[in-house]
Amino acid sequence: MNTPTVSPQHKRRLQAHFGFTRLPFRKNMAAADMFDSRSQRELLAGLQMWTELGGIALLVGQSGVGKSITMRRFLDELDESRFHVLKFSHLPTSQTGLLRSLCRLIGLPMRNHAADLFDHAQSYLVSYQQDHGPHPLLVIDDVEGLGVPSFDLLRRLTAYDLDAADRFSMLIAGTEEMLPTLQHHTLEPLRGRIGYAQPLRPFSLEDTRNYIRFHLQRADADLDLFSDSAVPRIFQATRGRPRYINQLCLYLLIQAAISGIDTIDGDFAAAQIAAHPFYQQPPEA
Repeated sequence: MNTPTVSPQHKRRLQAHFGFTRLPFRKNMAAADMFDSRSQRELLAGLQMWTELGGIALLVGQSGVGKSITMRRFLDELDESRFHVLKFSHLPTSQTGLLRSLCRLIGLPMRNHAADLFDHAQSYLVSYQQDHGPHPLLVIDDVEGLGVPSFDLLRRLTAYDLDAADRFSMLIAGTEEMLPTLQHHTLEPLRGRIGYAQPLRPFSLEDTRNYIRFHLQRADADLDLFSDSAVPRIFQATRGRPRYINQLCLYLLIQAAISGIDTIDGDFAAAQIAAHPFYQQPPEA
């Protein structure tokens, strides 16, 4: 469920109808321009403090809640002279595939046996700071598809030198779907190594209202384009998840422009939400 793609011609029509200087609710916003919700500020502060400790951190959040842009901002603000970031996602589900992806990411030659891949990857990560200076930070996103053996492999990568020091750090991120897997009894050693775990919560109603005004302000639009009665409808439909707020607000803007409407009120928003295929309620029995 992604933010709909709007063609350049349609962008111009929307901008002309509402007087936008730029299209609001864009998917590809720079991390530095991110809207700061309370939950995002807390997460950024926590991650920044965690980097002083090292080890393993866990970031959990619903799909569309803003994990990706928050992580991008966190990584963009890291001091490159102190941290060397290695980031990968869309992981293979097998242990060998995971090790091959990791070795490919850090530029190591492929090996036929998983044990050799593991040894080479671990040796690279463990020795990187001593050889090059910056502390390695391995960022592993979209982990909800990993099984118990792959999670345990990540734990074993960090097990060396009798835990005398954290030679590299690991940030694991994914949706709440990974939590039942992490609760597996064989992953207790991994859970014990996670020094910082933080959920990223959806927006509150007030965050949602400010988020919509934030995008309208950046587009030099009327800040009351979405009325006070429309915002709760949007909040309820999207459950405060920014990706879906973007999607729904763009949809409402398109429908309003088609209808020749300049202000989106609660009744118009409710009618359009009820007609949207993603938000339709099942018929009563």
